[in-house]
Amino acid sequence: MEVHKVDSSSKLVDQPITYNEEDTLTETTELGPITQDATTTKPKQKLTWWVVWSLSITVMAGTYQYGYSIGSVNAAAIPIRRSIQQYHMNKYNSTLSEGKLQIIQVTIVAAFPVGGFLGSCLITNLRQYGYVKSMAALHAITVFGSILLGISKLTQSFEVLIIGRILIGIVSSTAGTGIAPMYIVEVSPKQYRGMFGSLISLSIALGIFIANILGLQEVLGTDDLWPIFLSLTCLPSVLFISLCYFMPASPRRLYLNAGDKTGAENLLKRLRDNDDVTDELDDLDQELKERKNTKQMSLWEVVTSSNLRRQVIAAVVISSCQQLTGMNGVQFYMNELYRLSGIPNAIIPYCAIATAGVLVVATVIVSLAAEKSGRRNFLVAGFGIESVSLLCLSVASVTQSLASWVPYIAILCALCFIIGFSIGPGPMTLTCVAESFSQSSRSAALTLSCLVLWFSFTLLVVAWPYIQAALGGYAYLVFSVIAALCCVYIYFSIPETKNRSFIEIEHSYKQLKLPSCVSTPNTVVTGSNNHENTTTV
Repeated sequence: MEVHKVDSSSKLVDQPITYNEEDTLTETTELGPITQDATTTKPKQKLTWWVVWSLSITVMAGTYQYGYSIGSVNAAAIPIRRSIQQYHMNKYNSTLSEGKLQIIQVTIVAAFPVGGFLGSCLITNLRQYGYVKSMAALHAITVFGSILLGISKLTQSFEVLIIGRILIGIVSSTAGTGIAPMYIVEVSPKQYRGMFGSLISLSIALGIFIANILGLQEVLGTDDLWPIFLSLTCLPSVLFISLCYFMPASPRRLYLNAGDKTGAENLLKRLRDNDDVTDELDDLDQELKERKNTKQMSLWEVVTSSNLRRQVIAAVVISSCQQLTGMNGVQFYMNELYRLSGIPNAIIPYCAIATAGVLVVATVIVSLAAEKSGRRNFLVAGFGIESVSLLCLSVASVTQSLASWVPYIAILCALCFIIGFSIGPGPMTLTCVAESFSQSSRSAALTLSCLVLWFSFTLLVVAWPYIQAALGGYAYLVFSVIAALCCVYIYFSIPETKNRSFIEIEHSYKQLKLPSCVSTPNTVVTGSNNHENTTTV
């Protein structure tokens, strides 16, 4: 195997360097081979309890409210509708028409993703205050928003309910899908980034599952208790605020932004429980060298950069398709979906609980297997399953009157669709985006991804009931086609990011020749300016 030696100016030197089978470094010069001992085994990054509990609480507080806000509105849809009618009767002494009631309900549902879209605009500005401090302040807003949800019945105002959901949407976007992924990839060991990234999807799934259980009429889904039910979204935020003082800062930010190499090294030693962190420090040092002639990129600079064009297109495609394949539309209107599919009303809430339970189980399995296969493979498989499931769901919805058992096929299709989402689009989207950009562009790239994601989320939630009313069961065909196209795009246009440094991933996009390139994940590209050097291991 042959690589090239690189001098300090990144220019190629004619003498090749070779590795023999005994991992001995042999340099061939004009005077003959010179052999010296060299070890190629790098110390494995350890996973400590400090990292585990800090990232787990970060993810749970940031994204549990995402799932809970989706599941709670679905579970409490009927008592909320009755309360809105009662508010209007008490105030105007008249009954709301079905059309106006539908508009109000869609507005309440859409308030959450609208808040998420607004919050996406704040991510870049918040990052300068530090990840932990920013998230602590944001979770205080969640507590305030939850109080508004809790008093909405006392005030007899659905406007208070809308404001509360907008505030929670802002926090879910900034702390949950914006800052948390950056914190994860910069604090966790490289080989565990995918696992912790999968916790984002798991936390959302748990929020949906718990919301569907608490939303039963036998628990909190009643005309009197639904405000309390909605307000419980703040519990993980309270936990985060209580423990944030003990959470670590990002060693990458200490090194690259604050210039504190000693502080970053000491923090890494504590985080890894290992005195040898030279591997990570070398990666940080190499990235710092590449940043010397660059500055932190703005959102506009990332979007217009020719060097990042492939990463930007990939981020936009997978972020938008995560929502435009219909996942949150299915979750927000899950009970209505089952009702239209012919499922008896008495068992619909339990079908929704079963669906959320499958989402949790599937996400746990994916989290455990996140490092067994690459991000790209999970994304391709997930979107592929979604496409087939939506196609079958469309057929089941259209033919539900042919036999009594056909509606239950719709349940099976919905479960398979959710499994597909939990395999790829759910847990892998933001992790893949975060890993595809270097430190100078990562913040702006995640901001772009979150803007696209939340805009697509809002568009889907608003349009879903009207598309379904216009097309009936054929509405699922639209989303099936979108999932299929995204699956094909990922297969041919996105490289593998598993177990690669940020610099390696960035250069993989530049030399992308798919699909052959993704089958050689050990190809390392290094270099700067106009010189690139390839090392094949």
